[in-house]
Amino acid sequence: MRALRRLREGAAVRLAVGMAVLVGAVGAVGVAGSGQQVAADPAPPPPVRTVSYNACGAHTCQNTVDSADTWAEKFRSRMEAEGGPADVIALQEMCTGQYEALRKVLDGYTAHWAGEQEPTGCGRWGGSSTTFGQALFVKGAATDFTAYRALANPAETSVPQQRWMLCLKGPVGGRTTLACGTHLATSLPSNGTPVVLANMERWAAGAPALITGDFNAIPSHAALAPMRTGLCGTGPFAEADAGRNAPTAWAAAAPFTYRLKYDHAFFGSRDFTELRARTADIDLTPGEDHKLVWAEAKPLARTAVRVPGDLTGDLCPDLLAVRKDDTLRLYPGTGRGTFGSPRVIGSGPEWNGAVVSHRGDWDGDGDEDVVARKGDQLLLHRNTGTGDLAAGVVMKVSETGWAHASPVAAGDIDGDGGPDVLATSATGLWLHRGRVAADGGWLSFSAARIGAAEWKDHEVLTPGDTNGDGKAEVWARDAAGNVQQYSYDSGTKTLGAPTALGGLPRASRPLALSLGDADGDGHADLWSTTSAADLVFHPGGAPFAETGGVTVGTGGWGYFSRLG
Repeated sequence: MRALRRLREGAAVRLAVGMAVLVGAVGAVGVAGSGQQVAADPAPPPPVRTVSYNACGAHTCQNTVDSADTWAEKFRSRMEAEGGPADVIALQEMCTGQYEALRKVLDGYTAHWAGEQEPTGCGRWGGSSTTFGQALFVKGAATDFTAYRALANPAETSVPQQRWMLCLKGPVGGRTTLACGTHLATSLPSNGTPVVLANMERWAAGAPALITGDFNAIPSHAALAPMRTGLCGTGPFAEADAGRNAPTAWAAAAPFTYRLKYDHAFFGSRDFTELRARTADIDLTPGEDHKLVWAEAKPLARTAVRVPGDLTGDLCPDLLAVRKDDTLRLYPGTGRGTFGSPRVIGSGPEWNGAVVSHRGDWDGDGDEDVVARKGDQLLLHRNTGTGDLAAGVVMKVSETGWAHASPVAAGDIDGDGGPDVLATSATGLWLHRGRVAADGGWLSFSAARIGAAEWKDHEVLTPGDTNGDGKAEVWARDAAGNVQQYSYDSGTKTLGAPTALGGLPRASRPLALSLGDADGDGHADLWSTTSAADLVFHPGGAPFAETGGVTVGTGGWGYFSRLG
């Protein structure tokens, strides 16, 4: 196999030289008769390349022949022979001696290390200690990177059972990126992927992100589902080898037939495209416990991402709640149906009994704004970009006043590109068509009644566009607690026939709210308060019911008069 590799390397060099000569000849040619050289198109950004390899440095598959320096040089040369220098290199089950030897041969990389175990097998590699763990190398100067590391099982106190994740944040592929490596285990809840994702979201802080390593999970394992879904801050992740799923681990015996795919490379799908991967047997352990996994993805220019319901700019839908102490509180979303600690963003008697909602950017600055009915006024509170609110501005004066109506910002109901308001009153359900404007005139169109008088007892919920048709759907809970979905027909200017979504009785579930898809599974979700003053998250995709929800807030939710 080594002879075959040398032959392949030689052929690759001859091919590269030939291509260089050809490119040079072509590049020297201009346009005949023009006297001018043709300007070349801007070069596309090069792909970001990652490598993951479980080195098996201390156990039964350990290399017992090579010194640490020889092993490191073989790893570097064979890795580069398979695909050239990598931008990100993640190695698992390494000894300190191997890590220190690699640092000498991987010139131009920033190195990061974690590990506290001290198995006897690490002694043969020398080095400054016999610790055992994992390493991450990212191409670039250390001064350009911020290093992070954390346990994937934070509560684990037994050192032999601890599993780490390592990340470096800095210039990768020409832009700030969070690059991570990990080694997870089946002994962790969901193999540790929820903890890994939460850390990546916090450390990336909106930057592109990628991770590669030994997940100890085959592609169909439920532990990888959170990776593919991602969180609101990271977006979903795509796997480089998702189509082929070539096995990478557990070679039984000669001729080393690999049986399972445990090693994966995930790239944020908002920021990378054209993903590819391949595997290679690089002959560095007697039993070849793992193959080397090469992956690459081209950087994708990110378009502006807006998430309905997001007030703070972190791409997570947020919750507003009017408390009976005359305050408006903002609960920042986490992307898993839960919320962080609240902060007060409005206070004073005018918030007493207010009806609040947020679904739409009314002033065109890119931030979702808050619509509030206070007393007899309907006001727009512009979002400053962090969830803090500017002073209210009157949106529309009603001849009959707003005090006896429940108006909510519902998104773009009619599909004309502007956010709209739906209002229930004793006369039915009214659509107030809206438009985006920097300075007033948001609701300058005449209102149209689209629902009969029975709507006076309906609670209007605002899930946004649930079916991808460009128009926001309407959810409503009637007096009996039945939750139904309606779509607006722009031709007939009426609501279509309802679709049943389940039921949440008003007596036991006083308040309800939809913020759209908060957990990233493609289905709009629902929250409700209980008669025991808890807050319950109801994931979408199944009928909403009193059973099956997840309690995400314990106690105190009886003190609120409105969710928005």
